[in-house]
Amino acid sequence: MLSCVRGRDVSRWEGFYCLPAYHHKKEGQRIERRRHFNAHRAKAINALVEAMAYHLHLVSGTVPVSFTTLAEEAGLSTRSQAGNLSITRATRAAQTLAQWGVIHYRLMWDKVTKQYFPADIEVTHLFFDLIGVGNEAYKKAQNQQLAWINLDLAKAGEPAISLTEARRRQKQKLIDITWKRRKTTQDIKAKRKKAKAALLKDVAELRHLAAKQLQFEMRQGLHEGIDMAGFKQLLNQRIAYYRKTASSSDPG
Repeated sequence: MLSCVRGRDVSRWEGFYCLPAYHHKKEGQRIERRRHFNAHRAKAINALVEAMAYHLHLVSGTVPVSFTTLAEEAGLSTRSQAGNLSITRATRAAQTLAQWGVIHYRLMWDKVTKQYFPADIEVTHLFFDLIGVGNEAYKKAQNQQLAWINLDLAKAGEPAISLTEARRRQKQKLIDITWKRRKTTQDIKAKRKKAKAALLKDVAELRHLAAKQLQFEMRQGLHEGIDMAGFKQLLNQRIAYYRKTASSSDPG
């Protein structure tokens, strides 16, 4: 994948000229493109697509890193004199890709810790046309990767899984990593303060709050196929996370 996109000017992809584009947040609102992308936007699109191709998880069709990681690796991040990080060039390039249906992404808000989850980035079949691979070649590589996964599962005495189950497991893995990630000292302190505030609530209210958060995540397409037992287990894990964060004295 990476060898195909390197050196390719994806900003001149034919799809940008002939396919309809829609606002990435306002469903159904058409966008009219009347000229080429300017040099800065074209460079950002090329760099971001290359970074996405590098991190692409073939089986799930997801890009399991944050936009911050993509921006820094693609050379699209900047820092102010005060040290504040900006990834605007990367997010604007991502918005362009989303407008033409090349990728889908969403940002989800955790109502308890008052934090955004890392963006859920998923490529579409158009991504492979954009980078010059083609959807058929991608499907072949995807099935080959799934066969390797199932071979490892067979060696471990576990049953084979489908593409749908592989996608679900990959997305759940990203959620789990997100909840375990320890960030900067400042971020940890902010989380701890908010978690302590949440834990001032009684047990029933805290469970209700955490359950509502999980319900929201399910409506966004996460935790696919989860049953009642799985939901209760996840709920207990989430509450345990809040308590650990609130009581932790280790900044990272």
